[in-house]
Amino acid sequence: MPDAISGRLRGAFRDLASSIVLRDIDRLWEGEGFAHGFYDEVGGQRVSLWRAYEAGVRWSDADHVRRVLRVYEVVLSDHADAATQERLKVALQRDGYRYGDDHRIVPAAPAAVPLSGLSALRSAEGIEEAFNRIALLIDGDPAGVVSASKELIEATAKTVLQELGVDYTDREDFSALVPRAQQSLGLGAGGVDGSVDGAPSIRRILGGLASIAQGIDELRNAEGGGHGRPRSTRLGARHARLAFNGARTWCEIALETLSDPAAPWRSRPS
Repeated sequence: MPDAISGRLRGAFRDLASSIVLRDIDRLWEGEGFAHGFYDEVGGQRVSLWRAYEAGVRWSDADHVRRVLRVYEVVLSDHADAATQERLKVALQRDGYRYGDDHRIVPAAPAAVPLSGLSALRSAEGIEEAFNRIALLIDGDPAGVVSASKELIEATAKTVLQELGVDYTDREDFSALVPRAQQSLGLGAGGVDGSVDGAPSIRRILGGLASIAQGIDELRNAEGGGHGRPRSTRLGARHARLAFNGARTWCEIALETLSDPAAPWRSRPS
């Protein structure tokens, strides 16, 4: 995967380090889990310290990139005047990012259209985090996209259960959470009204929906990122799109059913 933050953008933020006190530089980077080793003072102590933290970043790693962008968010909001903010916003745009009114840095043109059904949720943070990770990875890290697609489904399942007031524990794994979310929404085969035209077909489709989630889980375990495999992944861009589009289907059906005022789950006795 190519570096997601160019040397030009890194330099633009590094130049600002000379105006940030040393203890704040430490707080910025250590707050995101980065550490620095020994460093020579070249170009001033503050800039040298900043470079030392940069040396610990894996610039092609999506998690590291996400954490660096959070460092940049705090720099923009807390350590940059209006003119500097505008200059850094331009630098971000050149790298394909934008700095929004919510003080977050996100891809300027997401590789995927955002999910529907999020606006009615009390909190969509977990879903949005997984989706944004996919947006960062979609063009260069198929195994990472598969892993993030599983995370997207799991975050959506947990959100659904929270919204419905259904308790779950951190010990419940993917294979338990996802079916519980579907059943709670009436999206299991047993939740289909037999008097509805096409009920058998709807049941088959809902069975396929469950199979989508199961298949993504199995693919992640076999080929996804994060397991330290001795061989490189055999997944390609089409597999990444397959996993993401499957996850999108599962999530949007769940979220749209959750928000539908006429959904059958609303008429069930509590």
